[in-house]
Amino acid sequence: MIGIIKVLKEGFGFIKSEENEGDVFFHANNLIDVNFDDLNEGDTLSFEIGEGKNGKQQANEVTLVTTEEA
Repeated sequence: MIGIIKVLKEGFGFIKSEENEGDVFFHANNLIDVNFDDLNEGDTLSFEIGEGKNGKQQANEVTLVTTEEA
């Protein structure tokens, strides 16, 4: 899936995606090849939907989509 970072907090954030109803939670531990501190609200991310520790939906295998890929 592809989405845009809607909100960033300390170590986590939320992604808005047209493919998914509602915002999707992501944690810094689920990032691949990108540091959390390098992300900005509005950045485009690629991710897979999975289940978090609390049983709720979250983004896994989160990667930053570069302008060449978009």
